[in-house]
Amino acid sequence: MEHPQVDVAIIGAGLAGIVFARFYLDTHPECRLTILEKDRCIGGVWSAARVFDAFWVQSPLRMTSFSDVALQLPKDAPKLYDTFEAKYVTQYLEDYVDSHVYNGSSLRSRIHLNAEVRAVEKIGNEWVLQVGGAMRQSLRCVKLAVASGLTSSPNMPNFPRSHDWMAPKLHHRDFGVHSKKILATSSAYKNITVLGGGKSAADMVYASVKARKNVNWIVRKTGEGPGIFMNPAATGRYRNNAEAGATQKAATLNPSGFHPMPEWAQMLHQSVSERTTLDSQLFASDRRYKLWANYRGREGALPGFRELEPKASFFWNSGPVGMIQHDDFWNLVSQKVNVYRGDLSGTTTKSIILNDGREVPTDILLCGTGWDANYPFLSSDQVFELGLPHDPCKDSEDERQSWDALMDAADREILKQYPVLARPPPDCKPIGGASLTPARLYHGIASLTDSSIIFLGRARMSNNFRGAEAQAIWATAYWDEHVTLPPFKQAQREVAYMNAFSRRRYPSRGVDGVNFHTDLVWYTDKLSCEAGLTSHRKGWWEDGEEPCLASDFKDCKDEYVAKYGSKQPG
Repeated sequence: MEHPQVDVAIIGAGLAGIVFARFYLDTHPECRLTILEKDRCIGGVWSAARVFDAFWVQSPLRMTSFSDVALQLPKDAPKLYDTFEAKYVTQYLEDYVDSHVYNGSSLRSRIHLNAEVRAVEKIGNEWVLQVGGAMRQSLRCVKLAVASGLTSSPNMPNFPRSHDWMAPKLHHRDFGVHSKKILATSSAYKNITVLGGGKSAADMVYASVKARKNVNWIVRKTGEGPGIFMNPAATGRYRNNAEAGATQKAATLNPSGFHPMPEWAQMLHQSVSERTTLDSQLFASDRRYKLWANYRGREGALPGFRELEPKASFFWNSGPVGMIQHDDFWNLVSQKVNVYRGDLSGTTTKSIILNDGREVPTDILLCGTGWDANYPFLSSDQVFELGLPHDPCKDSEDERQSWDALMDAADREILKQYPVLARPPPDCKPIGGASLTPARLYHGIASLTDSSIIFLGRARMSNNFRGAEAQAIWATAYWDEHVTLPPFKQAQREVAYMNAFSRRRYPSRGVDGVNFHTDLVWYTDKLSCEAGLTSHRKGWWEDGEEPCLASDFKDCKDEYVAKYGSKQPG
């Protein structure tokens, strides 16, 4: 059977898929490129189907766009410390795919919506994709970019439910579509229960409180616990706390797997006598954010409010992390929301029963319970062969021993460099995926066994716009063979170091080996420089003091074309 053929297929039309398509077409304008999106609209977490009134961006304006087009807010748009409503990102992305045209075809015309990739097979030198939904056909491509990210497959809670349980259950992914109906004054949903301790749960709690609903917030004891939420306020040259943290200056003392620490900072890490001073600097954010929320002393707070005090650490990234963009958030939540710590053990007709016997009145359950970071279109054999997280039993005995030895050697080196990483809090236990191998992807992008497939948006970073653009640059140079992986054994050693560092630096959330939460500065710089580009750098003083901005990469396309030329497909 004959299948339509393209040069490049991209799975996913979120940030990672859109910006990779743009940079690849910037440098390969005649490429036959198509994007397959399973949802009915573009944007992933920023899509029109997912945004709602209380959903605001967490990064400031200068960090919330791609490099070639700045996001412009209307003059009357509400802002707080340079954060703003997510709906403006939605419109930005919609305009973006219309305004970028290559060889007569816009990015939008290359996107197929309601096109769910259900299976992928490598036949000879080509990939064959089985696509369902509106497309309903197979597609062949020479190169495949998987950009479906980490927020595609909702993780829904399982708990015992009685036969007379009537309340619907809705994940955060679908809250945007149904929020107006749920929050309407005439709605039957008077008692709204939100499950989860992270930012998505906090956003749904806030939206429900503002709609004058009776709100219950359940944070499971067996989950990650309450998130640690940042104050967006900043001082001096920075418009937002996220900007202040996205500088080389702020990253200097932070252990990194992508950049050697200056000698003076390395000595500080290895000096026993300086440990108290070092700890006071590294863990200052943890203390500052908890003091800001004032969980134990806030005036007028309901008794359950103190249950939101996190054990999570900002430094260790040992639980959900988010930014509070509403000045009235803490007062409203402390005085209007019933907070429960407990696990769900059953239901009645209109209540959830916790494991300590308490009943929580519930007309609807909103789940901010995270995501499954999997690729359902890949078989278990493909997951193993490509180096994605898999059951260690699929490795041969020799492979297991080899990877274990590499990880152990890397771990010893890391602890020698950064003794502080040997002292995580006692409650930093691996969360999710601990029974699987880490993702053995070079830089969190490239499979060690097949250069025709890349994975974009899988690595977790504090700013996805900059992260996605840096990955797009590196991946393009990789497919153009301007970046080559080191010899196989050396590549394995580097991947093992990355995996071991992720686990040591983030002992709860880094078990999959690609958590780079505080490595935005050094990881994105490394990717761009390996691609042979330096125009994103601003100079020794500005790089140290100024935040990583979207505009930093604005000249990289021209620099790439000047250095390597504009490529034809093939």
